[in-house]
Amino acid sequence: MIFDTVIIGSGVSGLTTALILSRLGRRVAVVEKSEKAAPLVRGFNRGGIYFDSAFHYAGGLGDGEILDLYFRYLGIDRLVHKVPLDRCKFDIFRDSESGREFCFPSGIAALQEALCRIFPREARGIGSYLAHLEAVFRRLPYLNPEAVEGTSNMVEAVQGPSLDEVLRRFIRDPGLCHLLSLHTLLHGVSPQEIPFSIHAGVAFPFYRSAHRIAGGGRALAEAFVSRIHSAGIPLIQGRSAKGMSFSSAGHLKGVELADGESIACRECVVTIHPRRFLDLAPEGALRPAYRKRLMGLEETFSGCILFLHGQPPPQILTGSNLYLGFSRQGLAEKLPEWERRLLFVAGGASPPDSVKTDHGWSVICPASWLEMADKSGRAGNFRAESYRAAKEEVSQRIFQRLAREAPEIVEGARLVEVATPLTLRDYCGGPEGGIYGVRHALGQYNPQAATRIPHVYLSGQATAAPGILGAMVSAFLTCGHILGHDRLRREIMI
Repeated sequence: MIFDTVIIGSGVSGLTTALILSRLGRRVAVVEKSEKAAPLVRGFNRGGIYFDSAFHYAGGLGDGEILDLYFRYLGIDRLVHKVPLDRCKFDIFRDSESGREFCFPSGIAALQEALCRIFPREARGIGSYLAHLEAVFRRLPYLNPEAVEGTSNMVEAVQGPSLDEVLRRFIRDPGLCHLLSLHTLLHGVSPQEIPFSIHAGVAFPFYRSAHRIAGGGRALAEAFVSRIHSAGIPLIQGRSAKGMSFSSAGHLKGVELADGESIACRECVVTIHPRRFLDLAPEGALRPAYRKRLMGLEETFSGCILFLHGQPPPQILTGSNLYLGFSRQGLAEKLPEWERRLLFVAGGASPPDSVKTDHGWSVICPASWLEMADKSGRAGNFRAESYRAAKEEVSQRIFQRLAREAPEIVEGARLVEVATPLTLRDYCGGPEGGIYGVRHALGQYNPQAATRIPHVYLSGQATAAPGILGAMVSAFLTCGHILGHDRLRREIMI
């Protein structure tokens, strides 16, 4: 059989691409090197305890909002149960110095009211900033299906302005700027470096509504796989792609697997890390400048992640997530480095089968790849002793900080597992263990969907935005290149 499209990689972007193309009449197959599809999203078990590894909560899942529209279009909505977070405090910021908290409510009007209550002198600036955030969001194609392709100025995604520049245009109080920068943790780029348009696409959906999915990332992964099977799409698992074959005239013939099999196809969508794409492209098919650009793409920050468990889970995480950090940066700068980083504490997945399957919660601390790079050596299947010692030291420092600043998170809890930048490198596929993969930052030209190779496309977070929504937006953008953007937007809006 000759497939119209072979998709390499079965992450959220790859599976979304497959479902879109199949729905619109293409014969599609998906190749995944892991034994199970969507390996990063589906989390993991330790001793019967389930932990989410890459999906904690989502914005834009309210009825009729953009992620909800995507789920409905793909038929995912019937297979997952949305769990709204507390509308009065979906996210809580706790100041590490004073212990004071700010609760983020759902809804733009509610958020504006809450911010103005704390910062009454900034009322005009708060209103103007939130209005500007929404206006920029509504210009982004596929985040607002009614936006016309090209109305979003793509130059803004490279040249700015940055989030920091926009905040300083409207806001004077540094504490307020800090609060409005808090959700940079959801894309992994600093306020000074993140293009405001990218930040708007990430933050605005969370401000409108925030949800978990019952069963967490595993439930989401299984919903995608169920729809793939229902659509009759072959899912080739446990087998990796090693290259692409072309005719003497330069036309794509198929995708070559590492075990020697070839899958004939007319086009290919590659959803793995852009640097890994270079290993698949034949010699001479890509210009040296393009190869250099992909090789030079910088990743987001990495992280050290603590996976905790206890009974009962912390009450504060029942309908909320907790952010710990310093709103007075001057004080934070005097502290040892690990003690001044923002911490994100995410609640458990609340699996539907929670009677049978226990679940834990996680603490994410931003980290640099360089902090572990010199300890990356292995002895057989084991890390070097220096790595294990560094991992133990860092995890204990984070745990002790939690005991001081948020004792309810660790009281009665045990540390089950720890992930480091090396863990993220090995399991997420990014060469530097970036939590969100390739970053979207001022001055960095991220790859577009169409490549220099005819009928070969890129998709995934690197081409659009981070997170589940970013991965799906990327899939719709890529399919829009293939099928026509107007046609696809009409499909979504039906």
